[in-house]
Amino acid sequence: MINLAHKTDAGRSLPEALFIIGAGHFGFRAARLLSGKGGRSIWVVDKDKEALDQFRDLNVHQVEADGVAFLTERADLFSQKSIVVPAVPFHLAYAFAKMALRDTTKFVPVEIPQQIKPLLPHVWDGPDGSLLVSFADFRCPDDCPEPLYCTVTGEKRDRPLYQLLQELPVAGFNIHVIRSRQLAPGLGGYAISELFGLCSKLRQMPDSKWLLATSCKCHGVLNGFMVTRNEAKTLEPKG
Repeated sequence: MINLAHKTDAGRSLPEALFIIGAGHFGFRAARLLSGKGGRSIWVVDKDKEALDQFRDLNVHQVEADGVAFLTERADLFSQKSIVVPAVPFHLAYAFAKMALRDTTKFVPVEIPQQIKPLLPHVWDGPDGSLLVSFADFRCPDDCPEPLYCTVTGEKRDRPLYQLLQELPVAGFNIHVIRSRQLAPGLGGYAISELFGLCSKLRQMPDSKWLLATSCKCHGVLNGFMVTRNEAKTLEPKG
């Protein structure tokens, strides 16, 4: 077990490392599928020591720490090519931005406009005011490769969900979509540079309203909020 939160190895980045945030069912599946493949070192981050114990037989590093705090406080470990796999029951990108900019930025939750819901395929209310969006109203196969035609219904996806979300006609809101890309069938992630880029954009547009989404081709999560701030602290990855 490694507790990097208490180490002082600043400057030693982990190029092309993959960080799984969350040690539950989906985190374990991600580690099982990805360990030993692609030459990347894999790190699983969770504050629950017992949850991390299930990974002891896999070729992964276990980090006992809060996942969001780890991402915001250990920027020295990441390169632009480091990959994040969200495996937590909340919108990781939204939680990251709130924590990364907390010293100088106030995040005020804003209700997602009701008029966009009919423009989306299927929606459900999620935690902390989020909106869950999907092309499917059923449980997708674990090994779905995100094909052009749905493997269950055979229906063609004319536009991927991340594009549909980015093009929503919502007056008064800025829209930012982080695209989750497949790392293995049924498993997605994104470069950590996406998170730092999000914070940079929020810093450049004070006193503005946002819809922030993380989405693959078929599923996504969406949060609405307003930011008010002065000068924000710079947080950038190495490399």
